[in-house]
Amino acid sequence: MQKRRLKQLNAAEVSVGAIKPVPEHTPEELQKIVRYNEFGTSKIPARSFLRGAVYRNSKHGWRFVSREAVKGVVEGRLTGNAAYKLVGKRMVQDVRHQIDIVSPANAPSTIKKKGRDQPLVDTGGLYRSIDEEVLKRGQ
Repeated sequence: MQKRRLKQLNAAEVSVGAIKPVPEHTPEELQKIVRYNEFGTSKIPARSFLRGAVYRNSKHGWRFVSREAVKGVVEGRLTGNAAYKLVGKRMVQDVRHQIDIVSPANAPSTIKKKGRDQPLVDTGGLYRSIDEEVLKRGQ
């Protein structure tokens, strides 16, 4: 029985990123926003909210929730899909938190234009687009 449950985990994986559609941006615009901010450009400093979230959370928080999810599958309290959803929701929270705290600060000209110093937050579209999806492994 446990073997069958664990096979559910091998058949899927969770993906987290700017994947939820938002009215402010097309999927292509979101990809550019992520790429430009994650790695920077000649005019925009890198503000790595995805890699930053991985760095801050993968060794402790995500491992803990992953262990609990696997335990839930082994004990029959969770399906493999539900376990990945649980882990994905925690990852989404942590990526959004990283967006809230990312640095460096905006340039004075950007602050004047936006009316505030919140890097990565203009319309809120990027923040709201962060979501998880459970995929069949290899998709």
